Amino acid sequence: MQFRALPKFEKQFKKFFSKEQEFIREELKKIRSDPTVGERKKGALAHIWVHKFKIHSQLYLLAYEPVHKEKMIYLYAIATHENFYETLHKYIR
Repeated sequence: MQFRALPKFEKQFKKFFSKEQEFIREELKKIRSDPTVGERKKGALAHIWVHKFKIHSQLYLLAYEPVHKEKMIYLYAIATHENFYETLHKYIR
């Protein structure tokens, strides 16, 4: 499966230092090999999966949507937990 980063993800990803970006790329490899590695959300975000991981003991959430028909994984957002789901819900609407 291939990745397609949406503009919000790209903007957030660029804010990380290069070493942190490399760590995020490793996490993306995990998602590519097993798209169900994250946790599927419920309700309005039912089509979204969220993968949680830590960088420098800070918890980050990465929102993505695997679309098996297209063999594509859409990357929505990556950020800390604070207001993550509210912001994601507004972005998707």
